This record gives sequence, structure tokens and C-alpha cells, in this order.
Amino acid sequence: MLTPQLLHYFSIGLTVALGSIGTGIGQGIGAFSAIGTMARQKEGNDKTFKTMVIGLAFIESGVILALVIALLTLFGTAIEITWPIALVELGIALAIGFSASAISIASSFAVKSSCESIARQPFFSQKIVTIMLLSQSIIEAPVVFAFIICLIIRGKFSETLSIFEGIKLFAASFCIAIGCIGPSCGQAIFAHSSCRSVGLNKEAYGKIFTFSMVNQAIIETPLIFCLLSSILIIYNPLSSTNPIGSSIGFFSAALCIALGAFGTALAAGFVGSKSCYEIAIEPKNYGILFRSNILAIAFIESAAIYTLIITLSLITKTY
Repeated sequence: MLTPQLLHYFSIGLTVALGSIGTGIGQGIGAFSAIGTMARQKEGNDKTFKTMVIGLAFIESGVILALVIALLTLFGTAIEITWPIALVELGIALAIGFSASAISIASSFAVKSSCESIARQPFFSQKIVTIMLLSQSIIEAPVVFAFIICLIIRGKFSETLSIFEGIKLFAASFCIAIGCIGPSCGQAIFAHSSCRSVGLNKEAYGKIFTFSMVNQAIIETPLIFCLLSSILIIYNPLSSTNPIGSSIGFFSAALCIALGAFGTALAAGFVGSKSCYEIAIEPKNYGILFRSNILAIAFIESAAIYTLIITLSLITKTY
């Protein structure tokens, strides 16, 4: 029979299990590419090996944060486990587990293309590693945001937590859990292109580096919307007269912005990756490509803004 304690322990295991899936796949993708590259091009083997080790260490960070949350859930919950608390712990497991998996797989594409670029340009490896680390650092944002949200939610635990408060806090964590997927996919697509483009034309490195910083920040915008929405859901009070409608409204808001973030971030990643590749092929077209890319993404991001408007309306509605 399902009990709060059973759901509590299930959530602890799920936290690390979900994070481990993506980390394992991501490290496998990165190592597979690096080993294949070293077999084909022996001249830059040492540089490729170092790049692989650094990249795999970054990929590991997501599951480490998942481990921290799992240990906090296991040893840091000093109050009685009730159904509302167990439900919230399940939401926390989904948030940190999904985000850890998503960023690990996304980060592996930066490692994969960087190793391939070093095989083409072994004497330019330092610059390639720099842009790989930049990409991986920005890709880490979803799991960092999820970690922050999880800690804030844990601070709301109490034995008097109602089931409706539990649904509200679950919605806040669910928002990040689903909202991180699209931005992570978009970052993976773009990071693969930017690290690969440096290997195609090292003379375009300066332009690609600047373009990557701007574009990766833009791809993260829908995720920031999700973070804002999660924080507002956590701190906005439930209606005292209609807690059922209020909690359903919060969950609907979380679902709205999380799904809205998926398509926009993914599309922005595709557009940015194509622009980055074309910059490497024809650096002289940087100006027109940069402007066209920003204009296209501005139109794409408008869809995320529409979902944000509805999300904020649902969160602040008086029920």
C-alpha cells in the first residue's frame, strides 16, 4: 500500500536515478567521440585526452547536485512525513533529476564537437577548450536554478503543510523540471555548432566567441521565465476561500510556462547553430548574420512572452 513514507524513500532514489541516466549517457557520448577522434588523428591525442577529461568532469556536476538533494531529503527531514510533504519531495526529485539529466546530455555535445575540432586544429586546442568551457558553464544554468528552487521549497516544509500547499509547491518544482528540457536541447544544438565551427575556421574564433556568449544567453531566456514563475508560485499565497481552484491555477501556470519554454528555446538553438556555422564559413557576413539571427529569435521569443503573460495572470488571479 502506498504511504507517505514509501513515496518519501521513492523520491530519494528517483532523485539520483534520474540524474544518473543523463550523466551516464552524456559521458558516454563525450568519451565515445573523444576515443574515436584519438584513433583517427594521433597528432593531437594528448590535447584531446585532456579536453575529454575536463569535459566529462563538467558533465558530472549535475548528478552531484542531485546527490546533495537526495542526502538532504534522506537525512535533513526532521519532521513527520505527511502526504503533502511526500508530494513536494516527489516534485523536488523530478526538478533536480530532470535538470541534471538534461544538462549532462546537452553538455556532452560541446565535448563531442570540441574533440573533433581539436583533431582538425590541434595547435588551436586552448581556444577550442575555452569555448567548450564557456558553453558548458552556460548549459549548467538549469540544474543550478533547480537546485535553488529545491532549497527554497525545502525551507517551506512544516507538519502543518496542507495538501493544497503541497500541490502548489509541487507545481513550482514541476515548472523547472519540465521547463529545463527545451532550453537544454537548444543549448546542446547550439554548443555543438559553435565548438564545431571553431574547428572549421580558426580565423573566425573572435566572432564565434562573441556570438556564442550572446546567443547562449538568449536561449536561456525561457528558462529564466520558468525560474521567475516558480518563485512567484512559491511565495504567492493560496486563496483562503477557494484553495482547490487556487492550487489548480498554480499548477496550470507552471504547465503553461514550462511547455511554452520548450519550443521557443529549441527553435532559438536551431537558428543560432545555423548562424554560427555560416559565420565560420563566411566571417565577412558576420554583421548581417548577427542581425538576422537576433531578429529571428526576437520573433521566436515572443511565443514565450505570450505564455509568460498567461502564467502571471494565472498566478496573480484572485480565486
